[in-house]
Amino acid sequence: MNEQQKEQIINALSTAYSDPEVKKDPYMHQVLLDAAKQLTKDSDHRTVFVRLSKEISHYSLRNNLKTPQSLSNLYKLVKKEHESYSGTIAATTVWWGK
Repeated sequence: MNEQQKEQIINALSTAYSDPEVKKDPYMHQVLLDAAKQLTKDSDHRTVFVRLSKEISHYSLRNNLKTPQSLSNLYKLVKKEHESYSGTIAATTVWWGK
């Protein structure tokens, strides 16, 4: 992930974190804060994106598929990387037979 992509994700995280609808869900609010902290200290962004993707999906299900635009935008940004990383894990698992 290059610096421009990282900045775009951090901005999307900030926007979602500040969203009044998201603030109503303390768990999701904390997930966003944790993700931002992990990205700023150079954790493996792929694992952060996988968690964000899953948590945003769970948020949507908990709220009858009503998701604030800020979370939808963030989801779109992290989804591609999540799918790519999950595919790599699946292929490795098949290859190594574990």
